Amino acid sequence: MLALMDTLQLESAVQCLKPLCRGKMLQRLDEWPGGIVLHFRDEAVALLAHRAPLGLWRTTRKEEQPPRSAFVKQLAQRLRGFRLEELSLPWADRIVRLDFSRTQLSKREDRLSLIAECFGGRGNIVLLDAEARIRLAWRWDSLEQARPRFLPGAVYAPANDRRGASDDPLQRVAPSYRPGDEAGQTALAEALAHRPQGCQPWWRLRRDGAETLYPIVIPGWDVLAEIPWESAIALPAGAPPKDLAYAAALAQREAQQRKKLDNIRADLARWEDPEQYRRLAHALFALPDAVHPGGPLHARDYTVDPVRSIPIPVPAGKRLHQQAQWLMAQARRSERGRRQAQARLAAQGAEWERLQAVRTAWEQGNGNRALGRRGDRPLPGPGKASESSSAAASASTPFGRMWLDGFELLWGRNARENDRLTFRVANPWDLWFHVQDLPGSHVLLRRPQRSATVPESVIHGAARVALQQSQCRAMSAEVDWTEARHLQRRPGGGPGEVIYRHFHSRRVRRDDQA
Repeated sequence: MLALMDTLQLESAVQCLKPLCRGKMLQRLDEWPGGIVLHFRDEAVALLAHRAPLGLWRTTRKEEQPPRSAFVKQLAQRLRGFRLEELSLPWADRIVRLDFSRTQLSKREDRLSLIAECFGGRGNIVLLDAEARIRLAWRWDSLEQARPRFLPGAVYAPANDRRGASDDPLQRVAPSYRPGDEAGQTALAEALAHRPQGCQPWWRLRRDGAETLYPIVIPGWDVLAEIPWESAIALPAGAPPKDLAYAAALAQREAQQRKKLDNIRADLARWEDPEQYRRLAHALFALPDAVHPGGPLHARDYTVDPVRSIPIPVPAGKRLHQQAQWLMAQARRSERGRRQAQARLAAQGAEWERLQAVRTAWEQGNGNRALGRRGDRPLPGPGKASESSSAAASASTPFGRMWLDGFELLWGRNARENDRLTFRVANPWDLWFHVQDLPGSHVLLRRPQRSATVPESVIHGAARVALQQSQCRAMSAEVDWTEARHLQRRPGGGPGEVIYRHFHSRRVRRDDQA
């Protein structure tokens, strides 16, 4: 029923869970959408800081959700062997603190603290050392932010440290629960002041058709029933753990798409307005052609009314009309680049909108397996392993393709396809063929596994394909072949240019039979 906990609800949850978990060894740490689940002996606590239901919950789920994100894996490793010493809410806000300790064989005591800011979208989970320095974080801040708080090695400072303002008890109650009139606020303050300490039952309340669970009776709300605290802070049954592999794949896809959009926008910003180049070129063409001696050059711009003088950068020793031709070429290049960048931005923007529709449908529980395509590569649904990148790439690329005695052959049709085939599609154990010392296609012989043996006839046939897909016009030629792991890009070379040292050579004829 609760979508999130306010400070007072978190205080009540802490008071109820503290005696159950304090002093117990942390046995396991699972991942959960928006947070983590800590398993102690006979108890499990869900700490959700990023997604609803936000707060500190008691859960009885025993199924294991193995950590998949790097943060949860590292956190589980760091907290291995630690026991919970204290569970508290030290700040007057929705910040939960868990203090852990571990005694080494040398009697040295290690101390770590886990801080969860249950703020939703801006929430975070951080691991602190004994000096309150941040060692691990769910998300890190950037140095470009105005006030970064989550930086490696920085001393942790709470976001809304209202310890000085904690004299106002109403700060512990969410604004949606506070009465609007002064009499109601006074009654609520008195109820908070006389609230019993320790773990107490909660209350089911209703107002204007809305129901909630709260540790005290709020003035102005109707009391429906008294609820045991075990039921009140139990993780809502309507929030089962969705498939975390699918969630991780979707989050990774969104991060990749955001990076693509940022790169395209940066490319678009780098291309200057082509009309600016044309104005400079027209102004230079209006001048007599001469060699520029150096220094500043000003010419009249006749494309505007009234005509004005504009500065034009011209290298010393270059002819004016030659520089004008270069400026016109830059205008065409800029125009073409901006047009291509805008087309890419529109296409990737549509892909981003599709991913948001995927997330919305998945979070609402009716889109687990649907909508998951990016080009030719489907986003795997829950419980389905994604295809390997090499297999997906070979099935969706425009490479040349044929089968030879059960072995797949791929080859590129231009330099960029060659580069992609060799360095993005090929597995390290695949065999690579190329005609010796002449331009031609990269030919890839796919091997199902490293230990697979390739017959001599298949190797000879692949070498013959490399000769046929080259610019060699002779009837026979030497063809080099090696495993793809021995290939490296040529330093300073263009796409598809490679170097290799470990290789074999075979002379083949065009009319040989494989």
